[in-house]
Amino acid sequence: MLLTTIGLASVAIYYLGFARPYPVEAGLARPLTDFTQLTGSSFWPTVALIVALVALFALYPSGVWLCHRLERVRPVDGAATHSSGSSAARRRSLRAAWIIVVGFGAVGALVLLPAYPIFSLDIFYYMSADRIWSVYRENPFVVPPLQAAHDPFFPYVMWGHYALPYGPLWPWISAATSRFGSGQIIPTLLSFKALAVLGYVASVFALAWALRRVRPDRQLTGTCVFAWNPLVLLELAGNGHNDAVALVPAVLAMGFWARRTSIAATAALMASFLMKATVVVIAPALLWPSLRRAVVERRIPWWLLSHAVPALVLYILAWLPFWTDDRPTGFLREGNQYFQSLTSLLVAAIPLMWQAIGLRFIQVVLMGFFVVFCVSQLRSLAEEGTAALRAVWRIMLFFLLVVSPFFSAWYVIWLTLIAALIAERRATVLTTALCVGSLATYMVQFVVRPLAAPTLGLAQINALGLLTALAPFVASWVVLRWRDSAANEVTVPVKGSSG
Repeated sequence: MLLTTIGLASVAIYYLGFARPYPVEAGLARPLTDFTQLTGSSFWPTVALIVALVALFALYPSGVWLCHRLERVRPVDGAATHSSGSSAARRRSLRAAWIIVVGFGAVGALVLLPAYPIFSLDIFYYMSADRIWSVYRENPFVVPPLQAAHDPFFPYVMWGHYALPYGPLWPWISAATSRFGSGQIIPTLLSFKALAVLGYVASVFALAWALRRVRPDRQLTGTCVFAWNPLVLLELAGNGHNDAVALVPAVLAMGFWARRTSIAATAALMASFLMKATVVVIAPALLWPSLRRAVVERRIPWWLLSHAVPALVLYILAWLPFWTDDRPTGFLREGNQYFQSLTSLLVAAIPLMWQAIGLRFIQVVLMGFFVVFCVSQLRSLAEEGTAALRAVWRIMLFFLLVVSPFFSAWYVIWLTLIAALIAERRATVLTTALCVGSLATYMVQFVVRPLAAPTLGLAQINALGLLTALAPFVASWVVLRWRDSAANEVTVPVKGSSG
């Protein structure tokens, strides 16, 4: 089966292109090692990395297309018949395809488990911040890893001066994970990567469950869109981002949302938010249909009692162990970052003495645009369904490309998840193009920037990174618009003269 060949080839690339040349032990030989330090921006390792990424993104759409072809049904003589044969053969093919998609996705994640996180050092921050909480018994939302600079994990931390910027459920999860590391760097690193792999696998199963209601006709296709996406696997299983954990309740929330179980959806959204705040971008959009029905049916008090109050109670209970008179600083520091974004370009145009005030002004203005954009999507969001998911996808896209002051490749994981739920060509193509551009920004960060450091300043690097991220997306959008325009063209016959 061709799908098996694609799965095998992808797993082989993950091994030969990432796990084998960049094992954990090689990366830990010295602290703060990334792709640049491992390769010295050498020509052949860079070429090998580019070839691996190109090959993965060449195989990925082929796998998605095959899944869509297997699910495609067409009417023949009044009966719905699968294009490849009988109903029994179709069921066997689909069952085999499910095993292949989920199985090779999981195998690819496991292959990346022992690979060093060459693109991001965030996982070392998770490890060091956890020790503030689980070893030194300090509040990680107030005390940054820098306060334990003597700790053996600290030299590997890039952002050691930041207090924890995540939700109050994350310290409990990280503490449970670090127990498997027994205070040793390599076992702890592998434990946190294993957590990301488990989160990825759980998200795939949760996505399949959500698709059963959202797009039952494209359940396999949507699962493949997410499970086989190279950016998803490289950022979650490869780099070990904690988005993998926050994704699980977020996907469950979307499944509950599709089933109009809005109380459960609200609880799941809050659980995701209490791990990592990313889901807050789309949470209002997912809550809008149930709130709208409550307004129409004059049941607002009941909606508040059944949705808002439990969420608020969960929020308070989660924060109680960390409640302090000291103000958490991690969230504020996150708001001061700007990198490879529209914000970074606008701030660069402001005189240095006014940049702090200018940053706040830019953020307020862009957030205002975001609110206006969200309001413009309310009609599409009125009912749970594919139209609403398209609006949710547009909202997340607008936030990532326009509002977010800090753009990193792994943010696109969330957009990929929504595109998988939509399971349509346009969203899949545009999201994949953004994934390609987002991973290409690592070439700017780890290859171009070190080589051009004396010539290019931070503003130029930010502009180049943003352009690199957007170029494939814009090109794909233009092509899709052109194809749609060509398909919709209608030739109007010219009336001939009567004589």
